[in-house]
Amino acid sequence: MANNNNNNNNNISPIMTLPTQEDMDSSSISISSSSDSSSGSSMIVIASSQFGVADYAVFVVMLLVSIGVGVFSAFRYGGGGGGGGSGGGGGGRQGPSVLDFLTGSKSLPALPVALSLLGGVISALSILGNATEIYLYGTQLCMNMFGAVIALFLYHTFILPLLFNLNLVSIIKYLELRFDSIVLRKLATSCQLLSMFFFLGICLYAPSLALTSATNFPAWASVVCLGVICTIYVTIGGVRAVVYTDVIQTTLMFVGVLVVVVKVIVDMGGLRNIWEAALEGNRIEFFNMNTSPYIRHTFWSTNVLGFYFILSSLGLSQPQYQRLTSVKTLADGKW
Repeated sequence: MANNNNNNNNNISPIMTLPTQEDMDSSSISISSSSDSSSGSSMIVIASSQFGVADYAVFVVMLLVSIGVGVFSAFRYGGGGGGGGSGGGGGGRQGPSVLDFLTGSKSLPALPVALSLLGGVISALSILGNATEIYLYGTQLCMNMFGAVIALFLYHTFILPLLFNLNLVSIIKYLELRFDSIVLRKLATSCQLLSMFFFLGICLYAPSLALTSATNFPAWASVVCLGVICTIYVTIGGVRAVVYTDVIQTTLMFVGVLVVVVKVIVDMGGLRNIWEAALEGNRIEFFNMNTSPYIRHTFWSTNVLGFYFILSSLGLSQPQYQRLTSVKTLADGKW
């Protein structure tokens, strides 16, 4: 559906009343819907909340589970190695080899790795950011799926078989092999470290803001706490801890999103009311074929975004590549 108004982004009207900072500091949660009898439109009024005992319990349990997975991996598999490799004898507690620690002896099942990859691409940052972006600027951003599918096809068909068969631990090592240049490898490594430094900082900071709005925990303390816990379970558990913790967190993340979706549908009186409210707010726009670079989102710009985002975050990212190399076969990686 194309919107005839190319300035759609400037004409979006609010369909939701957001809480102020004062509300976040003191109010209890309240999600309700109301109808405007004159226009027939629906509104959601949201007030934020402070965490209760049950909320804190869930939060603490999730942190403990993350650490527990790392500890279990360290004791059960010797830090991700399954007891094999140099230094990995007997019960897997004699110290795994570096390869075991980084790849899990290439023995992880395809499904957990797939969920881990999904959690790495569709993170809490994406859920918070994309929801806000669509609320403010409409649904045109959703059209990036076409570019993303093309990128996935290219990676699945050409890039993954090449890299997997080389049996590399580091994706950047390929640059050294391909161009016979240690300098190029070091330069690419520096760029990757720099980009991940800023990216992970944002990934920690954004959820910390959400946590701060519901607790009295300052954002900096949340960043430090989450960062330390993640570092602990990754350091002692290796890639197995990363993958299986991702499985738990990704499952919980999508269950939480599903609960929110169902709750909103019920409170709004059905999907039809939601669709009509979005139409009234000028948020429904899918095929804006305008080629102007001055429009925030068009079909073309969002698909360029989708293509390069998937290719870089999934196909050429060391954390994602390391997950893929932990499966047994190329067929599992493609799955």
